[in-house]
Amino acid sequence: AKRNPKLDTEYSKLSSKQKYSYIRDHEGFFPQATATIVCHGNNDDEETITIISTDGTSVTYTGEDDGTTASANKFNTGGNDVAAATGLKTCIEHASGHNGKILVSRDSATLTLTQRDPGPDGNSAITSDFHSDATVPSAFTGG
Repeated sequence: AKRNPKLDTEYSKLSSKQKYSYIRDHEGFFPQATATIVCHGNNDDEETITIISTDGTSVTYTGEDDGTTASANKFNTGGNDVAAATGLKTCIEHASGHNGKILVSRDSATLTLTQRDPGPDGNSAITSDFHSDATVPSAFTGG
């Protein structure tokens, strides 16, 4: 409700070094971007999803039929929907994943991703070649 288009215009003119201070000074005007992903357990081996955090960190997570290896950004797709969501959440939260830059909550097979840092830079793209039964938005929104 506090969002002001004038602030978006001013924000877009700033250098990357100035953006954090600007957001901090205008707290509440720039919410955190979110995305909702519904996982599917029948994703094929080697299907991927690439997620970008507010600071530009891009990480690709790969589905594997043989389980989750968070240090390699590989999550289980050989089980059911909940196992796939749990594995992807584990990978995103791991040190080799987004490591806290993206906050993840899970409800069954549904993941809600929230950018840690607020602002329009959090409205970043999400690319995926997941099975058509999965639901993956093309970008974070609301930041």
